[in-house]
Amino acid sequence: MGTKPQFGQKVFVGQKVSTEYNSLFKDLLGDKTVKPENCFVFEQELFDAIPVPVFINDAEGNYLGANRALADFLGVERESILNQGVYHFLVPALAEEYRLKDVELLATGGRDSFEGRVLARDGQERSVIFTKAAVHGRDDRILGLIVTLSDLSELKEAQENLGEIESQKQAILDGFPGTVALLDCDLKVIWSNKVKSKGSGIDADALGLCCHQLLLGKKEACLDCAVRRSLLSGQIESGIQKVASEPDTGEGKFFEIVSTPIKDVAGKVKSVVAISRDVTEKIRLEKQVRHSQKMEAIGSLAGGIAHDFNNVLTPIIGQAEIIRFRMRQRGQEDRELESSIGEILMAAKRAKGLVDQILTFSRSQEQKSVPLYVHPIVKEVMSLIKVALPSTIQIRQELDINCGLVLVDPVQLHQVLMNLCTNSFHAMEGRVGILTVRLAKGEEDQDGQSWVVLSVTDTGTGIEASVLPRIFEPYYTTKDKSRGTGMGLAMVHGIVSRYGGRVEVQSEVGVGTTFYVYLPVDVCAPGPMESVLAVPAPVGGKEHVLVVDDEEQVLDVVTNILQGLGYRVTSTTSSQEALLLFMEANCDFDLLITDLTMPLLTGVDLCEQIKKNWPDLPLILNTGYPEQITEELLKRACVDEYFLKPVTMQTLAQVVRRALDRKNKGTQLLSLSFKRLI
Repeated sequence: MGTKPQFGQKVFVGQKVSTEYNSLFKDLLGDKTVKPENCFVFEQELFDAIPVPVFINDAEGNYLGANRALADFLGVERESILNQGVYHFLVPALAEEYRLKDVELLATGGRDSFEGRVLARDGQERSVIFTKAAVHGRDDRILGLIVTLSDLSELKEAQENLGEIESQKQAILDGFPGTVALLDCDLKVIWSNKVKSKGSGIDADALGLCCHQLLLGKKEACLDCAVRRSLLSGQIESGIQKVASEPDTGEGKFFEIVSTPIKDVAGKVKSVVAISRDVTEKIRLEKQVRHSQKMEAIGSLAGGIAHDFNNVLTPIIGQAEIIRFRMRQRGQEDRELESSIGEILMAAKRAKGLVDQILTFSRSQEQKSVPLYVHPIVKEVMSLIKVALPSTIQIRQELDINCGLVLVDPVQLHQVLMNLCTNSFHAMEGRVGILTVRLAKGEEDQDGQSWVVLSVTDTGTGIEASVLPRIFEPYYTTKDKSRGTGMGLAMVHGIVSRYGGRVEVQSEVGVGTTFYVYLPVDVCAPGPMESVLAVPAPVGGKEHVLVVDDEEQVLDVVTNILQGLGYRVTSTTSSQEALLLFMEANCDFDLLITDLTMPLLTGVDLCEQIKKNWPDLPLILNTGYPEQITEELLKRACVDEYFLKPVTMQTLAQVVRRALDRKNKGTQLLSLSFKRLI
């Protein structure tokens, strides 16, 4: 075999060239004498200018020529390419396959393109596309193949990166807590993430579904469809859709739909991306917040009414006690009148208890647990509930008064029993029934804990077995909206659980329902008092007292009580007038009693003014707003005592006497106990 031409060397057909080139070009140009100036010149520089790898091989697979781009691509010297077979740089496992392709192409003549792999000098495999074409001589004989290589390495890497990005994007969409779908203009699903459709279990990747089937699991189209609105407006649209109640839960679900249009270059909507998200819990929480705000507003209103009611109770209690006190002073005995006065005072005390509950309800503060017996609260609740029940419902009480003390907040225990009784009343409404309340000592459990068991039984409609597991859920109710909010039993369960107890229920449809409230016995609480000390008679005096209150009825009662106890009393409804009275030359007041909430000049401001000029004068503050009495306020006003309205004669006498006696002894009050004095 002759010497092959070097790269960069001009090759003239018919002159001193290699046998292979000579044979090839003779076949191309014909068997004629060719002068150098007329011959076909194969310009190697032009071959090297081709930017993609190119080589020529004969029918036996020998390289006849290769450009610089091929050498650079393989990472070898160009001279070494011509000394190797064409298959030397192929992946060995694929060499035979490529050879057979060449044999077929050489036999048929034509073109072929396929993906393959070659080996670079460093042993690294590189993906390429082979594009081969047969070279024909003048007699149409196939002389060899011309081949180009297109590097696919960067494309492959880009495809892998793109595939990874697509996988990550799909994972993100599949992890989205909702359904994401691409819809056509007929509202049919083109694509969606891998989320099960809510309510129906339809596979979210099922193509061809309507949007309401996929996003909501509904059979019917939505009346107010955000997706349809988005198609028409070309804007982002959103809305809330409710799915009808589910058979297993009895409740509906809410879904938020956000639809974004996708437009073509002409601005025409060609599809939409719709996102469906379950917002049932969000709406439930918003409803709960609105309910809480409503209850807060009701609490504020109830608190205001309760404060005013305290002012109404003050003259009722005060005047009744004044009548009884004067009768006893005069030695008059009238058992019938005494009994009537006692009934008035008992009713007023009960009313005061109701006001206290309203005030507690209206205040946002932690409840305080105290050891107490349950039976007095049961009796109080039953006396209240009896008024609301129709005559068709009979009340029975079976109370064990020796079942032990429990550590609870009395107001909250009152709420528990009131809610249970109200629930039973609703179950028996419109029929003859019996409401039975039992209080008994329960059996000790395995841990040695004793229990007080409070049960409420009705002979009402009963509760369906399918409903029982959900009766303690907030806002769950089977009643009409006008009859309940679904919070009563939830409140019962929450309160009882807070004190370490539990609530159980037994019910039979058409027979009735019994709720059992288990409260742990407080073994650390002190036992009942064996004897009750007699209440001492009110103690009066001769001192001069100035009473200030803008409520004339309250002012009259306090004045009459103090006068009945022997005090000299000056009264006024104006705090400014009271300050002027102190400034008179003949002022001889021994004590000031003032209401806290006064127009123009508050009770605290009045006390501050008095203390500046008469630092030794005892001061007593009173109010119908218990939450306003704080340690900071008492220190600022420099008061010696305070009392809450409505006030009894006994309490008023004790408070006044303590303040005056402290002055007489030359002592000064350093701190006050924050507790109700009545």
